Amino acid sequence: FKNSKKRGDAGLGIAIAWFTDEGRTVSIPLTDSQDYDLVVDIDKRLYRVQVTTCDQKQKRGRYVVELRTVSYGGKDYNIKHFDSTTVDYLFVVTGDGTKYLIPVEVF
Repeated sequence: FKNSKKRGDAGLGIAIAWFTDEGRTVSIPLTDSQDYDLVVDIDKRLYRVQVTTCDQKQKRGRYVVELRTVSYGGKDYNIKHFDSTTVDYLFVVTGDGTKYLIPVEVF
């Protein structure tokens, strides 16, 4: 993808398809002001899921996941770091299509 916004949109779609294929009910928040991208019903409990994508690899061939969002507003950059207290899972989609569902307890 030519920009990170389009890559993020694709990652969100992949996450929705993956959870749905797993038999989970997926809800999408109405706004983009919260720290999570999806709410997923797993065994009658709701979980907040943040979706991220990465296509940058280290020299050893491992993907690098940046746990921050950088946005540009006029003359300034706004950096928002990942906050593990506001989500339950991180869903990662790599450039080769591999998917990871990571509980925040590992952070």
